[in-house]
Amino acid sequence: MPDLAPSPEPAPPMPAPDIAASLIEELEPAPAPAAAPPVAVTTTGRPASGPALPAALLDAARRIADTHRAEYGTPITATHLGARMGVALPVATAALAQL
Repeated sequence: MPDLAPSPEPAPPMPAPDIAASLIEELEPAPAPAAAPPVAVTTTGRPASGPALPAALLDAARRIADTHRAEYGTPITATHLGARMGVALPVATAALAQL
């Protein structure tokens, strides 16, 4: 019969860590922060779509928009206005908002 090595003794059971209490603490909602004071809102008379544009740029945009409406019977889009004026879309959008 072959020599059998004695089996090691099982380790004593380890006590379960007390995670239930820490989980409950994590799940409890934190106290609500104090309410922030209301913010005053003022209007400047300008549309919120962008900065005021130079008068010459607005005049050109108005002429192009009027010509487009006369030719097609519909208002010009910011994309078309930007392409016709050679300006970026945000500038064309701001120009349409100010017309």
